[in-house]
Amino acid sequence: MKAILLARVSSREQQEGMSIPAQERRLREYTERNGLKVYQIFAITESSTKDTRKEFQKILEIIKKSKEPIALVADTIDRVQRSFKESVVLEDFRKEGKVEIHFIREGLVLNLKSNSADILRWDMGVMFARSYVLQLSDNIKRSKEQSARNGIWMGLAPTGYMHSIDEQGNKTIVPDPNSARSLQKCLSCIQQVFIH
Repeated sequence: MKAILLARVSSREQQEGMSIPAQERRLREYTERNGLKVYQIFAITESSTKDTRKEFQKILEIIKKSKEPIALVADTIDRVQRSFKESVVLEDFRKEGKVEIHFIREGLVLNLKSNSADILRWDMGVMFARSYVLQLSDNIKRSKEQSARNGIWMGLAPTGYMHSIDEQGNKTIVPDPNSARSLQKCLSCIQQVFIH
């Protein structure tokens, strides 16, 4: 059976590390041990929680158009998905015999003959991956809230201001002396238009 190997990281920062090469090595070793033929390798840098996953959509399109079953091989469930939105499409492909999904770390292979226990293991894996994402989101919200309570500016400085580091090493914003003159001129022009 031909195989699509999926190695994924969520961000550019992760891309610069060794995660993608390490995933690719494990995927190649797995396919060799299991008699699968590498058809295509996708080394993707995109979040699995975004609405548009362009590279992942390409994989789904290949599976959809293939006249023979394809093995989708990933290091772990969370490299494929961290929400249930892809489950519907993958489950349809699985039921049609178009895809066999291999999750190496979980030791889980899903295909047309998979039983309810295997499907449940997949669902649980997706649920745990989704829970991780939700916890990260909660942590970020709490961090932003605490920073705001401490008077620490989070995010980009508004127009006319610039980032600065205070005596305690906290990121703050201060008026940008270069922008201040430009903004004053702009406001002056606007006032003249409305006055006349």
